[in-house]
This record gives sequence, C-alpha cells and structure tokens, in this order.
Amino acid sequence: MPNWLYIVTHTFYLLGLAVWIGGGVILGALVAPALFRALPRHQAGSIFGPILRRFSRLRLAAVVVMIVTAAIKHWVWETHVISPWIAIRWLALAVMAAIVLYELFGLERAMEATRPDPDATDDDPRRARFMRLHKRSESLMKAGLASAVVALLLS
Repeated sequence: MPNWLYIVTHTFYLLGLAVWIGGGVILGALVAPALFRALPRHQAGSIFGPILRRFSRLRLAAVVVMIVTAAIKHWVWETHVISPWIAIRWLALAVMAAIVLYELFGLERAMEATRPDPDATDDDPRRARFMRLHKRSESLMKAGLASAVVALLLS
C-alpha cells in the first residue's frame, strides 16, 4: 500500500516549486523579452509590472505551501536524521521566503514611488533610482530561482 501522506505532502511541495521555477522562467525568459521588444518601454512596463506583482503574491502562497509541507516531511519522516542537506534545503526555503516578502513589502512600494513619468529623460534621477531598483528586482528573481532549484534538488 502506498504511503499516501508522503505522496500528497511531497506532491504539494513539488507543486510549489513548479509554480516558483516555472513561473519565473516563463515570465523572465519568455514574456518579458517579447513584451519589451514589441512595445515601448513605458507601455511594456505598465503591462508587465502588475503581472509581476500578481506573480509575487502567487510565489508567497507557493513558499507557504513549501514551508508547511517541508515541516510535515521533517516532523513525520526526518526527525531522526541529521544532515547538512536538510539544513541547506531549509536555508533555500528561508531565502525564497525572505526574497518574496522583501519584494512584496519593500521593493514593490519603492518601485511604485519612484516610477518615472513616460516623458522623463534618461538623466532624470527618478529614472536612475527606478532602474537601480529594477536591477535589484532582477537579481532577486535570479537568486530566488537558484534557491528554488536547490530546494528541488534536495527535496
């Protein structure tokens, strides 16, 4: 007889990772480049920004599911195991949670507050600050994807 608790728990853990990794790859590698090639920067940003905000909320739900299922896995099957791999998996989940919380409650607000006007020139200080925040957002997305791959490999 299969261990249904493990199967269901592990499936939800993997589904959370699939949302995080799959969504990040699709949006970052496929949607964003096509959108920014096809439309003017301001127009593409006004479309892609809300998509990323919604995806951040979805990633928050996914990381909550991953943490809950990892906790179930730990308390039911891993309580007597001492392994650095489990600690690394938990660290990857913590990094993912920290990234998405920072994006939702810090970075998102800062980017909205510094969003430049469509007619702003390249030397506008608001545009420069926005672009720095945008680079930070891209770096965090990449770090989150790397952490998710680590969490997947050590699942």
